[in-house]
Amino acid sequence: MFILISQRDVPAEKGANRDALEQDYVSYYEKFGITLIPVSNNSKNIEEYFKLPIHGIILSGGNNVNPKLYNQEAKYPSDFSINRDNIEKKLLELAIHKKLPVLCECRGSQFLNVFFGGSLIQNLKEELNTNHIAVTHIIKITYKEVSSFLGKTETKVNSFHKQGFTKKELSKKLKVFAIAEDGVIEGIYHPDYPIAGILWHPERDNSDKELDEKLIKVFVEGTLFWKK
Repeated sequence: MFILISQRDVPAEKGANRDALEQDYVSYYEKFGITLIPVSNNSKNIEEYFKLPIHGIILSGGNNVNPKLYNQEAKYPSDFSINRDNIEKKLLELAIHKKLPVLCECRGSQFLNVFFGGSLIQNLKEELNTNHIAVTHIIKITYKEVSSFLGKTETKVNSFHKQGFTKKELSKKLKVFAIAEDGVIEGIYHPDYPIAGILWHPERDNSDKELDEKLIKVFVEGTLFWKK
């Protein structure tokens, strides 16, 4: 199956900007029969991608979300990308229109929350006194249907995000299915659209691979959060 995936926008010190997608995404998702099609942050005609037999979308990690999208000014230096924000906005709009399943990872979940009217904590360490960069931590599965399906109520995940959100910043249109012990939300879904997000990286080490595999399989099958 063909899945569109967003990419990191990397500004060049000299010359043109670059799109970047970690090879780990490709090697991991290929195990589930997924062929990833990267979408350029410089594309001016996103609709052309959908002339292919696209089965879903992944919003990947990397880059922080521009605070202006949730009516704040930047408090810290960061790698915002207006182009990427615009591309992912269009991808979500088209996914909703075409009723395609969407899986959001890390920054992708943060953007999803902002897209539906939520906001973000720009720096978890500075503003919430908690660290989610290059660590592992416990999450609790708070949605009974999901914990029953996964066969557990808590697990350990990896973490690589400076920004994040709690229930205070959560969009009123989204629901929570996983949360960290410090109150940072780790799993969200839309109750009406086949869209869900996680804040960890299944393609990287130090996550619960059994749990990750179950989630990716239902994304592929179009069940659980991704029912059409």
